[in-house]
Amino acid sequence: MLTPVSSELFFKGRPGDLRLGEWITGNSFEESQCFALMGCPDDTGVLLNRGRAGAAQGPNEIRRAFYKMAFPMEGSWEGFSLKDFGNIDVSKDICSTHRKVYEASQFLSKSTQGLILLGGGHDFAAPGFLGFISGRRFLNSKATFGLVNIDPHLDVRELEENKPNSGTPFRQILESGEIQGSHLIQFGCRENRNSQTHFNFCKENQVQMVSLEKIRLKHPSSLHTFKQAVSPLMRKVTELGVTLDMDSCSEVTGTSAAPGIGFSVSELYEIAYWVGTQTKVRYFEIAEVAPSLDPSGKTALSAAELLYGFLLGRARFFLASKNLGKNRISNKTPKNSKKSHKREQEISSHPVE
Repeated sequence: MLTPVSSELFFKGRPGDLRLGEWITGNSFEESQCFALMGCPDDTGVLLNRGRAGAAQGPNEIRRAFYKMAFPMEGSWEGFSLKDFGNIDVSKDICSTHRKVYEASQFLSKSTQGLILLGGGHDFAAPGFLGFISGRRFLNSKATFGLVNIDPHLDVRELEENKPNSGTPFRQILESGEIQGSHLIQFGCRENRNSQTHFNFCKENQVQMVSLEKIRLKHPSSLHTFKQAVSPLMRKVTELGVTLDMDSCSEVTGTSAAPGIGFSVSELYEIAYWVGTQTKVRYFEIAEVAPSLDPSGKTALSAAELLYGFLLGRARFFLASKNLGKNRISNKTPKNSKKSHKREQEISSHPVE
């Protein structure tokens, strides 16, 4: 079902120059804060949706850029780990590949603290997130779920010839009945990239849509607007997923449907970091990086930065929580406890120190 990736992707630095490729190979599956990572190297769904080929190479090229990055300078990732379980085995039949993704997501989600999925086409959001829900419900039958899609496209098309494609995942998720329409947020959708039929479908299902046009009319930052939209949903559910289509980034060209305008890499990095600091977020996905469409390699590198931002936020939150627990155990004064809590809030507010 899953095939390990080539060892050449796990970059090794010089002596005294630890890289993430070395860090991840030394991680244990049993770590208390272990996230699982898997790739979906397939763009069949993109082609079925009349998109540009190339996303099949996305997962490994994101890895190549990510594993070359240096271990965080302050070394704050102690006790937190990421385990790379490789790539899903792709079948000729897209439905067969989707079943494998569902089963792998289900297993990894009940065996670790969370799941990171690298695409590949955005069609994998459906089996990936639904498998995640199934796995997490194995641990908590009363769990409730929400999902945020950062994407210029609503991706609520109907299946064609009974086959999914990169334009159908969020209709599939809603029609599965696993989440309510009001528990889905479409963030950064474009008013000129979606039909009236698809806007109406989302409205009828009470999906929250925050268009890029409306975001740009507001003075607050994209991160501030994102927090305003997501925080109320976060209070309603026990677990949240975030899926990010690189088509939402206007500064890269190697995507299945490169946009004219959109978010900057820095804006998306701030969002990814903040998402990482939120303990309810257990599913994170980056979709539709098509390296062959960008010889410069910037698109894969940008996606790797977003993955790094998410993990940095999660690791710092974990460290802050761990330190707060130590303070409580050692019977620190209320004043010191307040300082620790204040530090936790600062970590979630400032992506770069």
